[in-house]
Amino acid sequence: MSRPHTVVAVDHELQWVVVVPEVLAGSARTSTAEQRAGFEAQFRALAEALRDRERTAAIIAAAVQAALDLAGRPPDLPFIGEPFGGVEGSD
Repeated sequence: MSRPHTVVAVDHELQWVVVVPEVLAGSARTSTAEQRAGFEAQFRALAEALRDRERTAAIIAAAVQAALDLAGRPPDLPFIGEPFGGVEGSD
């Protein structure tokens, strides 16, 4: 049995000839209450995982910002010729 074909215009120069998939009339059906409950549980789990990722990202961002703040301020170093800890003149 041959399957029906149709032409799809991609642009003014290109056209595709594609096979139309066979679908029985009335083959679509609604989901059951159990399936909808399962989908809802999956969506809730995904939403919770995304919230956890957002919390983790906020913690990482705060740690990175603290490191950048510390890196932005150079430590206090002595001038040339000044003692650098220990007994004077021993450095």
